[in-house]
Amino acid sequence: MIKSLLKILISIALLALLVHYIDLEDVLVRLQKVNYWWVALACAVLATGMVMSAIRWTWLARGLGLVVRTSRKIQIYFLGMFLSMFLPSTIGGDFARGFLLARGRPGAGWTAAASIILERINGLLALTIVTSVCMLSADVPTHWRNLWLLGVAVLWAGMLTYPFWHRRLPRFLHRWKDVGIDRPEFFTAWWKAMLLSLSFQSVLVIATMILGHATGLEMSWAAYGVMVGLVGIASTMPISFNGFGIREAGYVGFATYFGGNPEAAAAMAALWVIVLAVVAAPGAWVLWRMGGTAALRQKSSSQADTDEKAA
Repeated sequence: MIKSLLKILISIALLALLVHYIDLEDVLVRLQKVNYWWVALACAVLATGMVMSAIRWTWLARGLGLVVRTSRKIQIYFLGMFLSMFLPSTIGGDFARGFLLARGRPGAGWTAAASIILERINGLLALTIVTSVCMLSADVPTHWRNLWLLGVAVLWAGMLTYPFWHRRLPRFLHRWKDVGIDRPEFFTAWWKAMLLSLSFQSVLVIATMILGHATGLEMSWAAYGVMVGLVGIASTMPISFNGFGIREAGYVGFATYFGGNPEAAAAMAALWVIVLAVVAAPGAWVLWRMGGTAALRQKSSSQADTDEKAA
């Protein structure tokens, strides 16, 4: 409870600082002038990206031996997105995805959780590639670019060499060692998923450029790519309420750095909240079909008991 409250306070503080920095009246004027057909297009683009992410998760889970039909995975994915955006203090979206995937499979809880962790890692690695390509074309100081590329190289080296020492992990990590990351089936699924991840990260940049165009944020595609990549990484840090505050401040900060209008960036950030809410809305229907959060908690408790007995 205290941790959630601190996150909310950090988000509020960042948003308050942002309001103090920008011309709020100009932001509101820009929002009033927006052609919302562009917003609808951004919603369609992002929804397509989310379906890609759900399919990516499907492939990775199958590579670990958990088979669920793709349509079911897409429903669960949108449910997780809805919970993460609107009900993070009640039931985490990733947690919900994990136990719904494992439901009816005794002892599969850890493997289901691993599929979500690996999906996140797969997406992060793809994000570093897209951001690196954009950074090589953007006007970024050489020392910052080199430092970034060094970090990306280390990250990818760790990923590429991981199968070698997966079975050499310490004994206390035995549950993770039992996850079939070094299986040939998972290897194939991982690289198939990487292609989808690269497409998804590119879709995010495109959707952001669409919203930026709607609010008059004029920047190069490379600047957009760097902004989306670095803000995306920063907003995943568990220090704010679902990334609120960090995301908006990041957009304004990077837009200002690249010569864009800060008010246009703030208006774009506001539109992103609308787009995220619209795209996450189908998850509300899935939640309703499942009986609401109360039923979800009951199912999660039952699954936890099953996994404990199986272990």
